[in-house]
Amino acid sequence: MPAGDRMNACIFAGPTLPSRENLGSADTTWLPPAKHGDVYRVVSLMRPRAIGIVDGYFQWTPSVWHKEILWAIDKGVHVFGAASMGALRAAELAPFGMRGVGRIFEAYRDGVLADCGGAPFEDDDEVAVIHGPAETGYIAASEAMVNIRYTLAKAESAGVISDPSREHLVMIAKTMFFPERNYELLLQSALTAGVPEHELAALRAWLPSECINQKRLDALAMLETMRHFLASDPRAARANFLFEHTTLWDRAIADLRPTAAHDAQETCVLEELRLNGVRYNELREKVVDSLLASPDENANWPTASCEPREIWRLNELEKREALRRARAELPKVLVERQMLARIRETNEYSKLLERAEDKHARLNERNDLQDVEDFADLQLLQLSDWYFARILGQDMPDDIDECVRSWGYLNLAEFHRAIFAEYIYREMLSRGAATNDLTITSVHGRGDAQ
Repeated sequence: MPAGDRMNACIFAGPTLPSRENLGSADTTWLPPAKHGDVYRVVSLMRPRAIGIVDGYFQWTPSVWHKEILWAIDKGVHVFGAASMGALRAAELAPFGMRGVGRIFEAYRDGVLADCGGAPFEDDDEVAVIHGPAETGYIAASEAMVNIRYTLAKAESAGVISDPSREHLVMIAKTMFFPERNYELLLQSALTAGVPEHELAALRAWLPSECINQKRLDALAMLETMRHFLASDPRAARANFLFEHTTLWDRAIADLRPTAAHDAQETCVLEELRLNGVRYNELREKVVDSLLASPDENANWPTASCEPREIWRLNELEKREALRRARAELPKVLVERQMLARIRETNEYSKLLERAEDKHARLNERNDLQDVEDFADLQLLQLSDWYFARILGQDMPDDIDECVRSWGYLNLAEFHRAIFAEYIYREMLSRGAATNDLTITSVHGRGDAQ
């Protein structure tokens, strides 16, 4: 891939970077917070030059696995981490080539938060928050402990609070359960704990404009680092270790690993599925909802934070816009792979595959078929009218291009090829494969064969 401004990268982010419009180039794919198997899927399906991990799930959902990151590096993918789950994994895997960025990564790597009084730094809860689902833009409803540490250190340097008060406030915040951490509760608890009232009043007035979101700063630094790195058109990553294909690894990815045979089958099944646009969209909506939902809608614990606002403050317009962006950013290949996984659970997949294989076999017997690219506009109009009227039983949409793209087709040409193959297949079935002179000019007036 040529050098330049392109950023051929996949970024796993949630509440740390809730607004993504201006945070990367057009060649950046944004994904929800990472969980177990996501890095493997992305490398297998999308083959990016680089992956950036900011946010990730833990506790009730298996976290992104160290070994899948090592596997990605072994496959030549440069993996970066910062701010949250990314900082944790980067600190653990830095000796093996994962690239950490930012102060939080450095603190986990060194075991000490040097900029905040040299406090030991190793707990996962330092970066953990509770946040809303995708339709809220993963908005954080608590504050990360690491952000509180940096903010209080800045307040001390600015003379807003004293060193003893800073240490007392840090101790109080650290004893809170991480989903309950926020500045308002911290100030209330500090008042009853004996922190001087005048210092708390000064801190309360100072906080709105001066608090530090170190996680966001580190995430932005990672994006900038990746942008410059990829602009240099680097070679593929080279692992400094021997990747072991253990039994545990093989078992863990058994349900994730695509094979050439499966890829060919899935392509055929998708061709059949797209012919029923209503069913395609129904499945797609279910999968998108599932991918954007939190792993446990009653317990949504990622490892990242954004600006400290409560979920209820996000108005309905913002929610709809955030959800629209999140839906648009999901890669088609990931969505369709999940759609296929859903219909495998029933006999729908096997029926579509059987029909697709029969269609391909029958059409391969024909060497007299027209090339759709040679069709006149009137022939294409007749073909489309046949499909919508006879197969779907509906009027042709005003914007047919937008319609077929929503069904997974790349463009109208791909759609026309698919429905022409369907037309010929139905004719062959109705005539026992003994047809002659089957051209698109004979579409009108024919009955539906199946």
